[in-house]
Amino acid sequence: MHSATALVAALGLALAASAQVRPGDATIELEPVATGLTSPVFATGAGDGSGRLFIVEQTGRIRILQNGVLLPIPFLDVSADMPALNPGYDERGLLGLAFHPDFESNGRFFVRYSRPRAGQPTDPCFGTSRGCHEEVLAEFSCPIGSNVANPGGVILLRVDKPEFNHNAGHVEFGPDGYLYMSMGDGGGANDGLHLPTLPHGPGGNGQNIGVLLGKMLRIDVDSGPPYASPPDNPFVGVDGRDEVYAYGFRNPYRFTFDDGRLIVADVGQDMFEEVDIVVKGGNYGWVKREALHCFDPFNPTTPPASCAVAGLIDPVAEYRHTEGISITGGFVYRGSRSPALTGAYVFGDFSRAFTPARGRLFYIRTAGDLSDIREFRLGRDARDLNRYVKGFGRDDDGEVYLCSTTILGPSGASGIVSRIVGACYADCNGDERLDLADMGCFQTRFALGLPGADCNRDGVLNLSDFGCYQTGYTLGCP
Repeated sequence: MHSATALVAALGLALAASAQVRPGDATIELEPVATGLTSPVFATGAGDGSGRLFIVEQTGRIRILQNGVLLPIPFLDVSADMPALNPGYDERGLLGLAFHPDFESNGRFFVRYSRPRAGQPTDPCFGTSRGCHEEVLAEFSCPIGSNVANPGGVILLRVDKPEFNHNAGHVEFGPDGYLYMSMGDGGGANDGLHLPTLPHGPGGNGQNIGVLLGKMLRIDVDSGPPYASPPDNPFVGVDGRDEVYAYGFRNPYRFTFDDGRLIVADVGQDMFEEVDIVVKGGNYGWVKREALHCFDPFNPTTPPASCAVAGLIDPVAEYRHTEGISITGGFVYRGSRSPALTGAYVFGDFSRAFTPARGRLFYIRTAGDLSDIREFRLGRDARDLNRYVKGFGRDDDGEVYLCSTTILGPSGASGIVSRIVGACYADCNGDERLDLADMGCFQTRFALGLPGADCNRDGVLNLSDFGCYQTGYTLGCP
């Protein structure tokens, strides 16, 4: 068994995956916290105790939500350094934001965004309306406690992109203190193998350890300049790029860390979407496979009966494109407002089709079968989201947010960031059934003064919360 595969198995993870999404019993409501945004794709706290929520707009601005108010002056605006985005649809832009673990004292933060480049006549994007571009990781700083960052940043890493899409774009500090970053395979279809003029190499970027495209990267931004590769990265001192942590990805748009796991949602092509548990040095299959299925770049909608799978790590979950067209990774809920959601990996799909907007919201119980993808129920009456799922966010308290719009491209002002809250207050312990254990759970939370006991959400724990809970328990979940 491949060593990385063995490590995944040793973690007790379910490697078998189902290709469908099942209806779930968990019910949620979406509480808007910020509106009037342009293509919000991410939201995060700064880890500095300020309670601020930083919202990333794809068009180049980072906005601040403070004490429930969306501040009019951006925290940072890099739009002047970006390509002119296609308002109808584009995957370039400002895509990622990560605050240094010591941001409270050093003011350092890092962003991923797209920059134009001139291109060469042989580049496939030369002369097109979208043009050539590069994906960059840049470091910025902020005066301690300020709501406006210093405008001048330093570019740490540049990666030329041959096509406009599959940029991935997430950046996040891991529990080891290193900065992780996701890179797509370069764009286009089939990792470029069906068109020999595309610069994806003979075997595709995803499988080429000598390039950064199609990878999860890990770097040390506290060493350098401009950075260093951790000495235990798998290709330090051997063939391959030192920055590479894992490979074989198509478009790992979002990822997250939780309980020792690195969870990556990798966007598929024509047939399957996947969720991976990523380990150092692991090969996750693209372009040899799409999720669990063999892949032929010259016949992409007909999986071959067999292929060379030695050394490839299986996804823990997958679903077919009948369920949605682009997986959007999220976060594991670790907040206190909605105890029934604790431990749920909250994610979704961009939409069932490019038009109309029909995004979906999913979850996986991380303490159970990781292949079991369920769909959230939306409130008592809502059945469809009728919005594009552009991204997710998480604040410093572990609450999870949805970033969504009604407009396909990075334009307009239909963007909303909504807090995701559990609507079934009676399911206190989150096992998706109502029994006496939930009554004991609620009484314990009430006695300890935990926010999850504020059933009526008035900000005060009192006897009315007992009445609210008893009503919910009697009537059952919405």
